Amino acid sequence: MKIARPVVRSFHPEFARDCAAWVRAGGHAVLWETPERARLVVGHFDKKDEQDLGRWAILDLGKPTYHVVKRGPFRGLVTTPVPDDALDVVRERVLRDSRYARPRRTIYLECQECAACCKSNDVTLLKKDRIRLRRGNIKVKTRREDGKLMLKVLSNGNCQKLQRDNSCGIYKHRPDACREFPVGSECCLYAREEELGITDGIPPPKH
Repeated sequence: MKIARPVVRSFHPEFARDCAAWVRAGGHAVLWETPERARLVVGHFDKKDEQDLGRWAILDLGKPTYHVVKRGPFRGLVTTPVPDDALDVVRERVLRDSRYARPRRTIYLECQECAACCKSNDVTLLKKDRIRLRRGNIKVKTRREDGKLMLKVLSNGNCQKLQRDNSCGIYKHRPDACREFPVGSECCLYAREEELGITDGIPPPKH
């Protein structure tokens, strides 16, 4: 699968116009208001587009909300404050992408060769997922966490339905969380780094 993913750049406020131009050309930006306060800036997206990589870059920071800028150099773009506990996350994204000169980078991902998102991942089962599984006569092992019903994973962290060839054993009946997982997103890239040791760019520093 061919994916054109955004490249993340860091900008100082005095270069706000350059920052906005980078995002409008398809990249993502971290605008540092102070050394310890930053905003993530991404392109405008449709709320209904569940595969938009900007939307997922925001969600990956644990941010359920964002703001569409109404005036100034960022007019029409989407921004959200970076939480304090995610400042190192965005720093690592910028470091990772510092070797790439353009706002977008084409990568090739083959999900069945990868399957990183099917390892050490939390999958919440919604009511419609349970109905879908029941209609397909699919039995799964579950667990409760913070009041949510989750798929149980195996002792090695893999999804219980991940097959030896990295295919999904319940693909036609898979939960919405699996259906909507965005290929090439920050979530996807992080899973590849954590599970497979594959970094698209400069690897994060070892702590």
